Amino acid sequence: MMYKEFKYLYPPRPQFKIPPDNLDQYEGEFVAQPKYNGTACIVFTDGEELQVFNRHKLPLKHSPFIQFRGLARDKQWVVYCGEYLNKGQKGEKGEVERDKFIIWDLLVYAGEYLIGKTIMERLKIVDHDFPCISKINDKGLEIYDHLCCTDLEGIYKAPLYGAGFDFLYEDLVKTPLYEGIVLKKVNAKLTYGFNEKNNSEWQLKCRKSNALYNF
Repeated sequence: MMYKEFKYLYPPRPQFKIPPDNLDQYEGEFVAQPKYNGTACIVFTDGEELQVFNRHKLPLKHSPFIQFRGLARDKQWVVYCGEYLNKGQKGEKGEVERDKFIIWDLLVYAGEYLIGKTIMERLKIVDHDFPCISKINDKGLEIYDHLCCTDLEGIYKAPLYGAGFDFLYEDLVKTPLYEGIVLKKVNAKLTYGFNEKNNSEWQLKCRKSNALYNF
């Protein structure tokens, strides 16, 4: 299906939650990504027009310095889903992280709505265009363990993990920037995102406890 003009699409988002003790049961059938403590963000651009929304279909105020338009390909529309860091949470090195867009899915690429493509097929496209770049700080240490840099200013990628979900979870939740992990079914195919609950059935979330929920 072709995507030739702006139309809002709801991002794939997990509705179901699981406790940390159950994580190892899902290895093999699912892959995992970090769950970031920010705001779900959907970016629509053809390189010229740019629309940035949250998951509630409302425009999202964002930094003008993030190179969102650089996500477009051949002046055709792309739609990326990710996390906009706007809550001032501390990252892996103890520094406050904000005004970053972290890609965790791709819905439209070069004007094609990727209906029927699996998460692995969609992220393969992202990896081809934006391979991970390691960035080193002034002490010679890599800046991030669970966040991939790209060559676009302000644009990052969520890494993908295929095993060790329980150890991954325990490592992530030590840092305020991470809420936990999201599991995505390897062979599930993208369906139309015309309402908020579309594409929720092939995802699971595992979050650290706080005053509002236990996991």
